[in-house]
Amino acid sequence: MGMERINRYLLVLGLLLSSAVAGRIAFERWRVEARNRSVELILDYSEVAALAASERKPVSEWLSRFSTPLSVALTEGTLQEWGARYESGSGPLYVLTPDRYRQAKIALALKARVELKPPAQTPYVTVQSTEGGRFAVLGDPEWVAQLGLGLDPSQVRAVQAGRAQVVARLNNFPGIDAFAIRGTLQQLHQQGATLLVFAADQVLGFREHIKTTAQAIRAFGMRYGSIEFGKQAGDTQLSLLMPEHTVRLHSISATEAVTLAPGELVERLERAAQERNIRALYLRIGAGDTEQLRAVVQSLERALTRSGFTIRASGARPFQPLEPPPWLFPFIGLGVGILAGWLARQLGASRWLEWLPALLGVLLALLCLVPEGRKLVALAAAVLFPTVGLIMLPAIMGVRASEPGGYYVPKLLSLLIFPFGWSLMGALHIVGLLAGSAFLIKADQFVGIKVAHVLPLLLVGAFYAAYAVGSWDFWRRWLQQPIFWWQAGVAMMVLLALVLMLIRTGNEAPGAVSDLELRARALLENLMNVRPRTKEFLIGHPALVVALALLMANRRTWLPLAMLLGTIGQVSVVNTFCHLHSPLVVSLLRVVWGAGIGIVLGLLLVGLFRKSELGKW
Repeated sequence: MGMERINRYLLVLGLLLSSAVAGRIAFERWRVEARNRSVELILDYSEVAALAASERKPVSEWLSRFSTPLSVALTEGTLQEWGARYESGSGPLYVLTPDRYRQAKIALALKARVELKPPAQTPYVTVQSTEGGRFAVLGDPEWVAQLGLGLDPSQVRAVQAGRAQVVARLNNFPGIDAFAIRGTLQQLHQQGATLLVFAADQVLGFREHIKTTAQAIRAFGMRYGSIEFGKQAGDTQLSLLMPEHTVRLHSISATEAVTLAPGELVERLERAAQERNIRALYLRIGAGDTEQLRAVVQSLERALTRSGFTIRASGARPFQPLEPPPWLFPFIGLGVGILAGWLARQLGASRWLEWLPALLGVLLALLCLVPEGRKLVALAAAVLFPTVGLIMLPAIMGVRASEPGGYYVPKLLSLLIFPFGWSLMGALHIVGLLAGSAFLIKADQFVGIKVAHVLPLLLVGAFYAAYAVGSWDFWRRWLQQPIFWWQAGVAMMVLLALVLMLIRTGNEAPGAVSDLELRARALLENLMNVRPRTKEFLIGHPALVVALALLMANRRTWLPLAMLLGTIGQVSVVNTFCHLHSPLVVSLLRVVWGAGIGIVLGLLLVGLFRKSELGKW
């Protein structure tokens, strides 16, 4: 048996094994996602209090009129907000109600130096109860006045009397220590807060005491709300330390809410839960009355129910642990490594490459024993699988022996299975390699997204440029030929399109999407349950259909350009599954919709080209 045949068998067996293991892990991830369908709907206390006051009702009574389970976010207060300030000869004096006084005394003792008698040194702030007790806090008066005091006891009682859950919003402050963190969270736990959402731009304990914050959250059985797009310092580190206590939260600010129609508010929150594994929804309406808010809440509850979610009084639940046994990952790396070696062997004839599939299989299998190694192997899979699916098409078809005029729809559709199958196989390997609780909550993510876009384009483009001229030294021939203006124009347009695509890649591409495209996306989202990706159904997949038709007809002039554009679609298919915080079912539906629409558009283009003088096939 020749080495070539051995490598072929090795490739088939390796990919069968790696696909089976990746499929097992992907199934476990699907089960974890499917079991967590509880959503928490959060209102802001400032809006709740304002709406209740406008109807001349207590907060507790106002909340109890909602049939939908609600949570209410309370922001910790300060002396400036809680007390009346008076100036005395020794410094500022704040007078608080008895409940606030007791709360402030505990909180300030955790964060500053508190004296029961007026200290000899200055500056200091005096805090007094309306019932007569007082204490002093040493420090700059402005600094002391801004220290967080925890949640207002009267607000907590009102929320709980209205049968709503308490969500605590805390601020970090410079110099906080482990003792203050534990004491603060213990206070919140005693007040009944179970979900923490940190305010401003830092999590509690950033930067030296994030581990203490994680330990305290675990100890008190609390949950941490990681704000989507919040970019809070320390958020990723805190989420990685305790993924089993983390839920992702989508927030609409009061400023944004004013500009959104009620239907847009509902759609945005529903999409966050359905498409990005968000389980806590922070709703602000910005303006309007109680009836408008009630209508939004009821519409949102119906929309979530249609999507299989339930707003529960118990609140959002973190995902169950998803931690596959580490010994499974090397089997997936083995298949990716064998494929890399096999592809290199196909593109080179050196004898020393004969053992490359086995060597790379072992090397990538060993890499998968460490988390960072798995990310590198996942990047390799994102490059290899769509590339192989496209450059092997001539070998599958045997185009060199075919004659022009061999086009027909059933054969073309059957050939599309090959590149799509390879791309989905690559996506399966990525899902298997990067399975973990941290990826579900976006505390960790796929790395090298731009590399995964560029390399397949370069490899496929180079391959089909060589294929079109029948020689690997096509660059020399191309440079020796004169360049026409229309060729330069086409090349410039393609280059600009690729640059724009790279700018827009990644989980966040601010400012890269035009208003017109946003409207088009909204239309697609209204028509379909899951919106397909524009670059797939408008560019990549139609171009791939045209490229296959050109390949079947042995028309090579425009083949490199068509295949290059077709690669965009296959790369995007793989990239869809690299968004590991999106549910697997949603990613699969997105690909199916994109493929269906794109293939139909591609067939229409082929029909038009065949009838035109430009494209007689």
